[in-house]
Amino acid sequence: SALRVLSSIRVSVIVPIMLLAIKESAVDMSPFVRKTAAHAIPKLYSLEPEMKEELIAVLEKLLADRTTLVIGSAVMAFEEVCPDMNELIHKNFRKLVSLLVDVEEWGQIVIVNMLTRYARTQFTDPNLGQTESADAAEDE
Repeated sequence: SALRVLSSIRVSVIVPIMLLAIKESAVDMSPFVRKTAAHAIPKLYSLEPEMKEELIAVLEKLLADRTTLVIGSAVMAFEEVCPDMNELIHKNFRKLVSLLVDVEEWGQIVIVNMLTRYARTQFTDPNLGQTESADAAEDE
């Protein structure tokens, strides 16, 4: 609750305090606190884009979380802060796919969009060689 209020204050003077609160909340035992930390990350990033590296380190921890309550919010924060950093998704891909069914509806939408974009950029096209072999078969 305090982090939610703190992240709503749009004053750059409190950025270091907010970053410290996010870092501590990201490793809290309660999944609700970790979810709040994930929601605070894009707010801090929009206020202070220079904090991107520190926020990515926190995001990496949140993306590794196994709680469905946290995962949707962590992916949403990932999409706003660093959507092109596929290396953060590589090691969590299978976990994200398996947890997808249990994530809340809004989180599912964000995760499916992110996984679709990831799959299109990281996996090879299975139909790539088929057109050439189909053309060769027609010629015979």
